[in-house]
Amino acid sequence: MSEHIYTILVIDDEMITRTTLAALLDKPNYRVEMAEDGIQGIEMAKELNPDVILLDVMMPRMNGYDVCKRIRSDPKIGEVPIIMVTALDDQDAKLNGLVAGADDFLAKPFDTLELEIRLHTLRHVDRYRHLLDEREKIKEAFAELSTKNLELQILSRRVLDAQEKERRHVAVELHDEIGQLITGLKLILERSGDDKCTQIAEARAVTNELMQRVREISLDLRPAVLDDFGLPAALNDLFKRFSHQTKIEIHHNINPLDERRFDKAIEIAVFRVAQEATTNIARHAGVNIANVALNITPNHLLISIADSGKGFDANSREISASTGLSGMAERVDMAGGQFNLQSAPGKGTLVLAEFELKRTE
Repeated sequence: MSEHIYTILVIDDEMITRTTLAALLDKPNYRVEMAEDGIQGIEMAKELNPDVILLDVMMPRMNGYDVCKRIRSDPKIGEVPIIMVTALDDQDAKLNGLVAGADDFLAKPFDTLELEIRLHTLRHVDRYRHLLDEREKIKEAFAELSTKNLELQILSRRVLDAQEKERRHVAVELHDEIGQLITGLKLILERSGDDKCTQIAEARAVTNELMQRVREISLDLRPAVLDDFGLPAALNDLFKRFSHQTKIEIHHNINPLDERRFDKAIEIAVFRVAQEATTNIARHAGVNIANVALNITPNHLLISIADSGKGFDANSREISASTGLSGMAERVDMAGGQFNLQSAPGKGTLVLAEFELKRTE
């Protein structure tokens, strides 16, 4: 790997000083550029963006303090390390230099070892400056990533909204169109008159079963009670149907007559979490009882679904995918809530979803 070449800009009106510094800095890893006064030095600094500037204090047209201030005020070169070169050796000169923005000082006549030490120190400062630049770039990248994540969240929410609209549409079609056709078929079979015909009896049984299945699918897709009566009534209906289908009791504290309404996204997210969590209980938990609590305060809504069943490794990606946990978490996040899951093999499962509320009437 080749050694880094450091560009050093010397700004000094005296030729002997420039010549002396050029001789002292004649090294393979230094590139030395010269400016004869402050105005030329500022222009060269903008062009070169040097690693270090050696700046004389006493110069005509523009003194070193003013040059230093101009450099510090320029956003493109404002961080370049500056060593002020002066024959003055008093406290006021150094204080003025510090106020102007100097990083260090070098007294005339020059000492070779001192000059090298000063430059070595400033190279560390320069590396620190580059580190700050890199951190700023990382900060900007994170800000851009944050913006992209926000855009992705908005897009994901639109996708979820579109899915819910399509669910509602399909549910209505099943109930109104397919349901009516099945009802008509059932009436035809009931009017057939031959109650002793085995085939007619089987057809009636199949039709009844089909009606029930269509109704259940329609309710699972999008229960009308959620839109018409709100979250408590929809959850109560969900748990009744779940218990009837699976014979698993759901113990809950939900009042179906509670008519409070909340943000639509929150109502849908809570319903889908309850739906997915109870489905997982039926498929995987191996229990006869589950517990659900819906706690609502003026500012928060918290739903918990718990079972004391088999449990699982909550960190397993395979299990997370098969149980829809990532989908539940995404829904809750899209609605502005916090999702939490606690489970371990043999210790049951607890699903929590919490939301800050903005009350809607």
